[in-house]
Order: sequence, then C-alpha cells, then structure tokens
Amino acid sequence: MAHRAKRLTTEVGFPISCIGVTLGNEVVLGGGGGPGRSGVKNKLAVYSIDSAGLELKKVSEAILSSEEDAPTCLAVHPNEKIVVSSINTCKDAIQKGNNSNCRVFELSKKSIKATGKAAKTICSTSDYDYQKCIAIDALGKLVAGGSTDGTLAVVQYPSLRQAFPYVEAAGEVNDVDFNASGKWLAVVTDSELKVVSTKDGSLVQNIDGPHTASGQPAVFRFAKFGAGNKSKLKSGAELKNVLYTVLNTKSRKSAYIAMWDTKKWSRIATRPVCQSAITTFALSPSGKLLAVATASLQIVICDAHTLKVLMRIPAAHSFAITALAFDRDDKYLISGSADETCQVLKLPETWPNAFDGIADLVMANLQAVLIAIVLLIAILVALLVRG
Repeated sequence: MAHRAKRLTTEVGFPISCIGVTLGNEVVLGGGGGPGRSGVKNKLAVYSIDSAGLELKKVSEAILSSEEDAPTCLAVHPNEKIVVSSINTCKDAIQKGNNSNCRVFELSKKSIKATGKAAKTICSTSDYDYQKCIAIDALGKLVAGGSTDGTLAVVQYPSLRQAFPYVEAAGEVNDVDFNASGKWLAVVTDSELKVVSTKDGSLVQNIDGPHTASGQPAVFRFAKFGAGNKSKLKSGAELKNVLYTVLNTKSRKSAYIAMWDTKKWSRIATRPVCQSAITTFALSPSGKLLAVATASLQIVICDAHTLKVLMRIPAAHSFAITALAFDRDDKYLISGSADETCQVLKLPETWPNAFDGIADLVMANLQAVLIAIVLLIAILVALLVRG
C-alpha cells in the first residue's frame, strides 16, 4: 500500500526529537544540536499543514539557549494553548542539583514563548541523564515524566508542584501514559510494566519478564492506554480499558504489539509488526489507529482493534525516526527524524479490506509468480516430450 500513500517531506533545519499536535491541528516540533557549538540551534517550532500539498509552513519558533540541551520530549495541553517540554539546563546547574528541566511554553497566533514556569523532574546530577518521555492527563491537571536515571516524576499543573514523591523505576523509563480517567499511570522500563495510582503513586499492577506469545524474551519499549468512547473489541473489552505495549525482542530482529485487558489484567493478543526494533509509537486521538516507526526506517500503521497491519511505508526517512504523532482528526500522520526532516502522510479515508491485502501481496510478488508459472509449463512440456 506504500505506493498509494500521499506524503511530503519538509526540511526543517534541525534534528527532531519530539512532536506534538495542538488543539488547532498545528504541529509542534522540538529538537536541535544540544549544548555546545555545533551550529545547530535548539528550537521549539510550530507549523501548520497545507492540506492541499501537505507542506509544513512555519508559524512561529522559540530559539533556545545553546548552553542548554535541546528539547527531549514534549506534550501539548489538552485544553489550553500550552506546551510542556523537558530541556536540561547547563552542565554546571545540573551538577549542583538545579536542573529545572520541565518547562512551560505558551502558544499564540504568531509566537511560542516560555512562561517562566519550570520544575525539576530528574534526580540525577549527571548531564548525561535526561527526561525521555512525558504525558499530560486528559483533564490537563497532571504532568508525568520518565527519565534515563529511572526517575518517575508527576507534577500538578499549573503549579508544577509534586503530586507525590518520586517513584524509582526498575531502570531507564522508556514511556509513560495516563489512562482515560487519569487515575492510573503506566510506566515502562525494559524489564517491567508498572501501573501506579495518580493519587499517591501506589502500585496498581506490575508485569515483568516481557516475552512474545511464543515465549521469546523481549523488552518493553512503549505503552499506551486505548481511547474511544464505548468502542469494543471482539473479546468484549472496551478500547478505553485496553493497554497496548510494544515488545522488541532482545535480538532486535523483530517487534510485536500486545493488547492487555486492564479489567482482568490478561493479555488479549500479541501480533508481530515488523522485522526490526520499534523506535517510536503513537495512538490516534480516536483510538482507531496505531503507528510505529522501526530501526529499519519503516513506518507501519495498524488497526487498533485487531492489530492488523494496514499500511507500510518503507524508507520513510534517511536516518533514525525519532517521533510520530497523529493529527486531531486522524487525517495525517506526522513523523520526525534526526535527518532534520518532518514528513506528513495523508491517511486514506477508507482502509483496505482482506481482499485488498491479498491483491497487494500478489502484485508485490507478481514477477516471482510469473517465473514459477513459466517453470511449471517448461517442466510439463519436457514431461510430455519424454512421454
């Protein structure tokens, strides 16, 4: 299906590390060259999508200090024109324990500006550690961040005061996500999926020893709670009560998506997605679509109900794909890369059925099929001649 997908790549001039989409469907990109004199500026930039040509048009940008790190993750507030991003301060401040990394930015029609509000959400005093992931709950009252030093921090918005003490994870935190009610928070490390209460940080559920359906050892890479009002799976589970986890095999030669019923804490299904490790993961606002990017630079879109692969985009970027995000209407999938490009993919209004998938498979292998037919005919002719 890759040849049917309309997409356009825009050069933005800096390596992209994170993407968000605003209430008005504008795209927020974060990234840059980091601290030092690389010559690549650290930025948060806002773009609009030209629906006719899929081109990204710059609306505004905030150029950040070259003495500090580039934005490593960001989240857009669900109800306000606010972006929360993690940006490490300078090395000296970090070593002194003064890393006010979690920062608030305000969006307007022509600007994105720091509000001056900031909080420390990383315990480490090493400038090598950084906040890897961020999430804001559906009500916009809590901000969660997970860091490479194993710190889980949850702060209240807008005060940025700690909601409860830091939670120590089993290792580097790969992903965090709130459920629909905002009462639970999923926290993922390589070896453990932990769900905690947002009231006090107490443990709700713990799943360790990640593995595929066949028992192959794996690592947890991402986790997202399902979305969608009253939408149900065939098992009867409501999508809002489903938790999706990404599993990369330890060999990094294949990756899977697993679905969990959070009412029973049982695994509903595990499906193979690709033949290389997954590097980033996104869930559409409607809850109908999942998207992943892989270490082989492929983008894969799946049905959130069945985990069926709907589309594959090979060679989507020329270098590591670092971020994915759907727009608010499930019309576009936006991807960002360390190659300093952002791609907008227009999603089809209808997705292929089973017959379409078979037809694509046949067309993709038509040459091999024709060769096989010719060889078969040759063998039959030879047998007839001998007979």
